Amino acid sequence: MGAELRRHLAERDGVITRKEALRLGLSGSAVGRRVDNGEWRCVGRGIYVVDDRRLDDRARMRIACARVGEGAVLAGSAAAWWHGIAGSAPRVIAVIAPRGRSGGRIPGLRLTHRELDPRDVVELSGLRVVTSEFAVLEAAACEADVALLDVSLLRRRVTLDGLWAVHRRYPLRRGATSARRVLEAAQSGARSEAEHRVHRVLRQAGINGWQANVEVDGYVGDLVFVQARLIVEIDGMAFHSDAAAFQRDRSRQNALVNVGWRVLRFTWADVTSRPDHVAASIRTALHRR
Repeated sequence: MGAELRRHLAERDGVITRKEALRLGLSGSAVGRRVDNGEWRCVGRGIYVVDDRRLDDRARMRIACARVGEGAVLAGSAAAWWHGIAGSAPRVIAVIAPRGRSGGRIPGLRLTHRELDPRDVVELSGLRVVTSEFAVLEAAACEADVALLDVSLLRRRVTLDGLWAVHRRYPLRRGATSARRVLEAAQSGARSEAEHRVHRVLRQAGINGWQANVEVDGYVGDLVFVQARLIVEIDGMAFHSDAAAFQRDRSRQNALVNVGWRVLRFTWADVTSRPDHVAASIRTALHRR
């Protein structure tokens, strides 16, 4: 095996297409021999994986784009994972292809046809992927993964300005209405909506004895368990985008702790993705009073 071919396979997670193999100098018969002797295994029409390589998530995403063909771009939460933002790879891989591509449905793949602005596409490790902002916004709007957007803002992997810029470039796309609502919520902080969700979580869990927006020691707590001297603070989506508000919240929490209150904080991601965790944490704190 030539050095260039070995490098290609090493850099692309053991995945290669017939077209790439021919470009690297292999003949059609040489490709066939590698398949026949078990060195390469076919995972799609004209798509191969080196037999001694595990078919991991990176390989799955390369294969998905290769199956779509020319112009394919990894998108959604799959692209966010490729960027290193999402913690785990999705089961269904989102891919965007240019309009006009023909072909049937591909299992495990969500295909969208759209012409992308060059500003929204990057190449990472030899794979065409939408930008971080595009990936996070599409995941929130089309895959209901609002928590990913909140975490991405928290870690400053994306900015609200960047997300709005992506949204405005595709005003008529599928999911545009949902994307606008998510961005408006992020812009405002969505604190009240987060609080309402926690109220529902507590009622469903049968946790009583709390009051909403009650003043204690000069501060207004989101949820207050007076007898247990426990305050539950809810951070609305993108609350952390305002550095001054972040500092105020921390100073306020320290002051409450110093006069004998316990404070639990939950993020938008906690409330929307882990409501059982929120209820269990509050219940545990109440039992340990």
